[in-house]
Formats: sequence, structure tokens, C-alpha cells
Amino acid sequence: MSIALIQESAKEVRRLAIAGSPLAVGDFRLKKLIAPLEQAGAKVPVFAQVGKAISELVNGTEAESAARLLSLSTLLNAILYTQGQTGAEGDYREIEIFATNCSSTRTTARVLKPLVEALTTTGGGRSEIVKAAVERGVFNDLRLIDPAIRALDDNYPELADLVAEKILPAYGSGIAPLLKQKLDVKGKKSDARRLRILHQLDPAGTIELCKNALDEGSPEVKVSAIGCLGKHEECIPLVLEQTRSKHKAVRETALEALAVHDRPEVTKLFTEMIQGETFGLVAGALRLVKSREVFNSLLSEARSALEKTLKNDGPSIPRLFQFLQCLEERKDSTTEEFLLACIAHSDQLIKVKFVKHCVIAGVDIIRELAELLCGIGSQQCLNAVMVHQDKVPFDSFHLVVHSGLLTWPPGKFFDQFSPLFGQKKGPGKDQAEVIERAIRAATERELIECVGEEIPDTGRKLLEIQWDARWLDAAIKTGRQNIVCYLAKPGHKGAVTYLLKVINAKNQSQTALIIRALARCRYPKLTDVFLDVAAKKTKGAPYFDHDMQLLFQSARHLPASDLARLDAFAAKLDEKFVDKFLEALEPLRPAKQLEKP
Repeated sequence: MSIALIQESAKEVRRLAIAGSPLAVGDFRLKKLIAPLEQAGAKVPVFAQVGKAISELVNGTEAESAARLLSLSTLLNAILYTQGQTGAEGDYREIEIFATNCSSTRTTARVLKPLVEALTTTGGGRSEIVKAAVERGVFNDLRLIDPAIRALDDNYPELADLVAEKILPAYGSGIAPLLKQKLDVKGKKSDARRLRILHQLDPAGTIELCKNALDEGSPEVKVSAIGCLGKHEECIPLVLEQTRSKHKAVRETALEALAVHDRPEVTKLFTEMIQGETFGLVAGALRLVKSREVFNSLLSEARSALEKTLKNDGPSIPRLFQFLQCLEERKDSTTEEFLLACIAHSDQLIKVKFVKHCVIAGVDIIRELAELLCGIGSQQCLNAVMVHQDKVPFDSFHLVVHSGLLTWPPGKFFDQFSPLFGQKKGPGKDQAEVIERAIRAATERELIECVGEEIPDTGRKLLEIQWDARWLDAAIKTGRQNIVCYLAKPGHKGAVTYLLKVINAKNQSQTALIIRALARCRYPKLTDVFLDVAAKKTKGAPYFDHDMQLLFQSARHLPASDLARLDAFAAKLDEKFVDKFLEALEPLRPAKQLEKP
């Protein structure tokens, strides 16, 4: 018995069940099925029975349509379940099973949908969505494995690299077969990422695959293969061969992979390159070198380059600069001693000028020295920067400020740099802005707590800085509004008077920052000021902009005792702002409950 007519009838009945039974009356799609069903009913009576049920439905009334549609649907389902095909032809084989380090979760599809779209579509803002999901641990879900693997081919490298480094390795070796399905050793960066993940999941088991990629792969895949093979001692000879490659990326990766190995052949290679004319090829890898012998050779050549540079020897100037770049992130005593010896010659280095075919001068070397000394961060290094601050170039003034804040007493720092606040143009103006950024960083704790973020590691030392009280008076005098907001404190009437004045200034865009400053000053009429500003901001506003968002967020600093007034104000707002305003008041409600007797 041909079941096609029954399947077509069931499809149309399902459509009408969704659309509504009254629409079945007179439906032309069902009507055209009646004749074929009656014809087939001559041999199979059940077909005639279906045709009769359809005829009664389409020719009946709307009042009877629901019961007749249900009856027809029941009949069709009964036929399909008893006569329909329930199997498929084919050979039996084991189902592929991939073991992973995650499981099914109760996360709803609605929550996962934006994440899947971020992984599989194009457009801006996707990277931020994925990063936030990684931080929340959302990727511990089987449903995200396939979209994550597809993201390796994303045309936005930052997103693809994030998936390769932070997401896919966490699933475990079970995803290896899925990664191998699309791996092409002659492919592009996406295949290089697949190879790196495979090696991370199974280092020993992928050695042969990496060797094959080294022989036959594209340059991008070769680079990944070298990085992987460089982690195996037995593969060092293969990596050594790639140091002579004509492809720059392949050659540099091979040198970097070898730098972490303290072996005679590696030491010999690096020592010869340091002492020869090909030093520039190995400069990047030397930042990773582990061999003490190679490091000593590096410092010996650097001292020689310093002596020649002080004599204005042209070729030695860029050579010394490259040596210094190799010392980044090194904080050992030998490196510190060498850098201090170099900065001691700043009077001579500042006189080293550009020579023909060289873009490096003495001022560039001093800049690099200041950055390296601040990177080490010892008291001796920071003091050296301050001793030679007049030689540090203008565009590195932030290094001077950083060193001064961590080494000088607050009063001495103020006396030295506060005159910059009076500078309205030229280098002095830019240097004053550097100090302003330092003050902001030093008060970042409060600002960060307002938006619920963590304090960055680079700002932890500055958070402990004690600023001279005179900075606030200097900021008020010179009209530096942001600094007044950062440093305002209780009991300073001048700060409150200034803030109340500027908050109503035309085109004021820092109202949220001013509200937070007034809250810190414990201004008693803070809620009045907030409501006045909020009324002006929302009046006739076409949409909820960023400034308004920050202003609403600052409501958390208002007294909880004024919550009734704030709720009353919400009732007067335009409908498009009400929900956002009430959300901003939520942090005040628990505090209000605690005040109840």
C-alpha cells in the first residue's frame, strides 16, 4: 500500500491544527486529496474512510470543524503508526563515541543562542560575547563543541585564537577525531590552530602528524608543527634544520622553540649568531633563552656595543638597542646591574645622534633603558630613572611619573610636578594629562567597584599611593574637573562648591562622575542634585544613551532613605526609561530593608 497520500494528508492536517480548525472548512489543499483517496479506496477501504473524513471536514461548518479535525488526525496517526515504515536499510556498525570533559547542562537554548551565533556568524561585538562566556564557564556544554570547532575558521583572528587557546582544549582528547576531519596540512591558519590543539590534547600521539606537516605543510601549518615538535627533546634535530629556512616566520619559530632548551648544539647556534652579523635573526628568541652560557655571551656583546655606541659608532647603535630589547621581562641581578651601568651613561647617550642608514639614536636607547628599569621595579632601578629623568624623552614621561610616585615622598612629588597643571598648551599640557591619568589609576578602586570589575594587576601599586592634599586645591584652581572628582573628600568645602557649579555646566558629559564625587564628600542634598540632573537628561531624550546609563548607575551611591522619592520620580519618566531607572535602584533596596526596625 502506497503511504504517500496518507503522509500528505497528515502534513496538511498538522498545518491546519496549528493555524486553527475553522480554517479547515473549504481548504483547497485538503479538497484536492479527496479524489485520489476515493480512487485508492476501491482497493484499500481505509483510504476511502480517510477521504470521507476529509470531505466531511472541508464541507462542514466551523462549529463542527474542531471535532472533525481531531477525528481525522487520530485516524491518520493510527494508519501511519501501523502501516508506516519504521526501519532503514543498511549495515550494522558501532556508533562513534567521543569522550569529553563536559556534559549536558540545564542551560536553556535561549541562553546558548547568542553564543552560538557569535561563534558561527560575522559582525562586531562577537569576541566580547565569547570572552564573557569563557569567564562564566558556559562552554562546559556538549552543544557548543561543534560551533566552537567551526569558529576555528572565523575570519576574525582574535576570536579564532581565543577558541583555540581557551575553549577547545578544555573538552579533552575526545574531540580529536572531529578536529582531524577538516585538518589539511597544506591549509591556512585555521589548520595551524587545529594542529596545535591536537598536539596539546595528545603530545606523543601527534608527533608523526607534526613531522608530516613539517615536510608537506603550508608555511602557516609548518610554523605550528615546529612549535609542537620543539617541545620534544628527540625532535630537536628536525627543528634545528628549520633555522636555515628561507621563510622568515618558520625560521623565527624554530629559533624560539630552541631557545627554551639548554643543549650544546643550541648553545653553539645562538652564541655564533650573537657574535656574528645575523644577530637580528635571533633577537626575538633570545628573550626566551634558558642557557646561562648564551645569556652571558649576550651581555658580553651588549657591553661591547655600549662602549662603541658611546663613541658614536654607527653600526653599534642599533645593535645595542636590539640587545636591550632581548632583556625584556628579565629581572635577575645580572640584568639589573647591566641596565644601571647603561643608564649611568645617559649624559653621553643623549648626545648620540642619528647616523646614515640608522633610525636609532641615543634618545631611543635611553627610552628603552627607562622601560626596562621600570619593568624590574626595584627601588634602585626606579631611583635611577628619577636621577636621569631630564634625559628620558618626552613621550616616556609616564615612566618618570610612575617611578616618582613609587620612590619620592608625596610632598616632593607635588613640588616637582604640580606646576604642570598651569600649562594649557605644548609639552607641559601633555605631561599634566599624564599625571591626571596617574591620579585616576590611583583612585581606580572606587571607579572599578562601580562597574563591578576587578582591579588590574598593573594598578595595584598605584592604589597604595598617598597623594599630597594640595593636589585637590591645585585641580580646583586650574579647573581640572576630573581630578577634582577623583580626589574630592569629605570636609573639603571648596571641592563641593566647585562640583555643584560644574554639574550644571552646558554640555556636561561627566555627571555620573560628579555624582559619585559628591557622594564621597557626603553632600546632604545629593538626591536633589541627582533628580535635577536626571530630569534634564531625560526630558525630550530620544533614546537611552551612554551618558544616561552612567548617570542611572550612579544612583547606587544615593541614600537608601530617599528610595521613596526615587520611585516617585520613576513614575514621571518616559516609558522607555522607566525599566532602566528602576534596575539602577535595585542596589538600594536591600539597604532600605536593613533600615526597617
